[in-house]
Amino acid sequence: MTGLDFHPVFTRLLFLLGGVGVTVLIAGLAFVFGLLLAVGLAVLRFENQGTWRRLSRSYSTALTNTPQLSQIFAVFYCLPLMGVMVSPFLSVVIGMTLNAAAYLADILGAGMARVPAVYHEVALTLGLNRRQTYLRVILPYAGRTMFPALANHFQIMILGSAMASIFGVEDLTGRAYDIGSTTFRVLEVMLVTGGLYALLSFALTGVFSLFRRTMERMV
Repeated sequence: MTGLDFHPVFTRLLFLLGGVGVTVLIAGLAFVFGLLLAVGLAVLRFENQGTWRRLSRSYSTALTNTPQLSQIFAVFYCLPLMGVMVSPFLSVVIGMTLNAAAYLADILGAGMARVPAVYHEVALTLGLNRRQTYLRVILPYAGRTMFPALANHFQIMILGSAMASIFGVEDLTGRAYDIGSTTFRVLEVMLVTGGLYALLSFALTGVFSLFRRTMERMV
């Protein structure tokens, strides 16, 4: 190769851009389901002092201290051994969901611990039960307080979703591999792909900033 030649990459740019939607879908699904699981984990450690609290903390410790890729591999290979056949796409989503839940539980737990005691007293005065207190007071407060951390983790998941290409999923990185293998312009396609990831991250930063300002005006 005598020099950089981006023409073969740009001729397949639409195909490459199609992978952006898959990337966002993987990260989005894993984040939403991971957040739902994280809420349960955070409530367990917030409400309980015994076995359930230790199990919740142990879950987060185990998954935050092992590679996410190995967790996806475990889902990808172990589920079929258990008789559960899932697609590579779903395997990646499940693996990333389990990993995200561990991190998001820590984030939400920190936010819930910051809820002022007076909020609990007001909820009690208004006659709210525990479920209502969590849904209307504690979780909304924790979400607003920890929104930057939650948004930052979603952006990390966008970049981490590139691991899906290892399992044959045609996300942004997977399609980049396809283009590189057919055009033999691996460096060029990876430079373009890196730029697309950067643009996606910048766009998400703008969206999250706008959303945060909107929330602040509503409070």
